[in-house]
Amino acid sequence: MLKRNAVMLVAGAAFVAFDASAALAQTTSSRRIPITKEAPGEVVAPRVDTVTVYRTDTLRMMGAPDTVRLTNTVTRVDTVMQNIPMVTRHIGGMYFGIGGGVAMPYGAIRTVNQPGELGQINLGWQGLNSPLGIRLDGTWNRYARNPEYVNLNVAGDKVGRPMVWTGNAGLRLDLPFFNHTLGSSVRMKPYLIGGGSYIHYSDLRMKLDRDNSSGAVTGGFGGQQAVFATETNSTTTTGSDHNWGFYGGGGIGFHSGKKEIFVEARAIGFRHGDSNMFERAWNVPLVFGVNFF
Repeated sequence: MLKRNAVMLVAGAAFVAFDASAALAQTTSSRRIPITKEAPGEVVAPRVDTVTVYRTDTLRMMGAPDTVRLTNTVTRVDTVMQNIPMVTRHIGGMYFGIGGGVAMPYGAIRTVNQPGELGQINLGWQGLNSPLGIRLDGTWNRYARNPEYVNLNVAGDKVGRPMVWTGNAGLRLDLPFFNHTLGSSVRMKPYLIGGGSYIHYSDLRMKLDRDNSSGAVTGGFGGQQAVFATETNSTTTTGSDHNWGFYGGGGIGFHSGKKEIFVEARAIGFRHGDSNMFERAWNVPLVFGVNFF
């Protein structure tokens, strides 16, 4: 009984509430209600709001990492210069040469004279590829005196140093050995020389051949007998003489372009006078010089 009364009470209250809301909905007001925050005469400034939005994206890639390889290609331009070797142009034919060195006395003029200075001039013809050529040359040399033979001085006066002049004419034979040892710029030319000689000398001391001498000796030392190999000797006139002889020897030339540097040695032999009183004398010049073609 009590439960049924409660239900009726709730239903009545709901009906009353529904009716009241319907009545309020039918009531419409015709009056405007002013709503404002500003005072009369006040200017309202517009309001600007700045909104900054930050966005963060997170990208995640699944799988194996990739390897990035960068290839840097560099292009280089090189200038290649090819050196063409310059071949020296060698010249042969007529030549003139000068040289100097030392003269060595041997044979009949050894011991009684000492080595001395020497000068030489050459004139000849030698083809560039010709093994055989001709040569004329002249030499001058002055021997030193041996102090042991001062007693050979004439009348107590000291005689000048012996001098020897030679004029030589002969052949030169180039040998085909070691020609290209130093390359194409320099031709090495070993050679032989030989021919006839004219010898002029003054104040030249000479040893006598003891087996053929007559005993007419003007001085001696150590068992050696020696005289001046001249026709006359005096205090005012230098004695001199001349003979014919021959020579032979060899050398090495270094030919480059128009010049040839040479080193040579030879022996110039002669015998003083027509008698057998003297041994054969040998004048041996050692020369260093240059020929100009």
